[in-house]
Amino acid sequence: MQLDAHAARRYFSSTAGHGTIIGDPGSDLLWDGGQLVGAWPANPSQNQYTTVPESDVPTLLIGGTVDLQTPARNATKELLPQLRNGHQVILSERGHTTDFWNFDQSAGTHLLTTFYATGKVDTSRLTHHKISFRTASFTTMAKYLLAIMLGLVVLTAATLLWAVFRVRGRGAAGRKTGLAMRTAGGFVVGLGGWFLGALIAATFWTTVPLTSEPLAVLSAGLPAALVEYLAWTRRDAGRAAKARGFLAATAGALIGGWYGFTVMPGIAGLFATIIGAVAAGNIALIALDLFRERPGQPELVPQPQLVSQP
Repeated sequence: MQLDAHAARRYFSSTAGHGTIIGDPGSDLLWDGGQLVGAWPANPSQNQYTTVPESDVPTLLIGGTVDLQTPARNATKELLPQLRNGHQVILSERGHTTDFWNFDQSAGTHLLTTFYATGKVDTSRLTHHKISFRTASFTTMAKYLLAIMLGLVVLTAATLLWAVFRVRGRGAAGRKTGLAMRTAGGFVVGLGGWFLGALIAATFWTTVPLTSEPLAVLSAGLPAALVEYLAWTRRDAGRAAKARGFLAATAGALIGGWYGFTVMPGIAGLFATIIGAVAAGNIALIALDLFRERPGQPELVPQPQLVSQP
């Protein structure tokens, strides 16, 4: 990763392109939002790879006119001048590597095998590929994703309703049920809560990026805190005890979610946010059980004493 450290440092130190709704989750995931730029020790030989050395080796560069990941012009400007026996083929209206392997496979194979065998570039079998802007597959993927998100939202609501009625009906969750609610249940409702928050933000507040810290912490932390509180509370507990438990679970979940988000920001930090909220909410409730006020000691009633008469 140190080979790209200089470019990554320039990218994350600049605000250009940042703060958009979609963002760049791929780069944020690989570089942890730029925090991994200086995490790896520098190799003394890494600088030799920052520039392209001159070479006499016959080399074939293949690119596409609509390749946005590795634009062909980069190879033309940075690689080709250093390759004395270099050749470049730019395919019209093709993108990254998958376009080369998926379209005109026989022509691509002929291009490669001829160059390997003779060192000559034969593009006679390549045909013009017209780019298609049909988005049917992406529409289908979006529908599946929306269905998954709505399904988790419904599952979250059902889990919370089930927890409410179970606690009201039995007075308290059982040991195994309470453990499941405070761990797996907290994670499920936290994830569903974030999906609900993301759908609301994308619909009504389009300027809020999906990588927003308040969006992740509040939408995931509050549902997790609620299900943990329901698993902890008892029907016969007093109002003051219930209020303390609710505040402890909420404060712990929000603080834990915030800490998890700061450890791994962005979309990749969503799971860290939920795990932090669930863990800290449970810790807060455990601490409340350990340090809550103990019941007062029973008053000592003086026993009557027999006094002997002279």
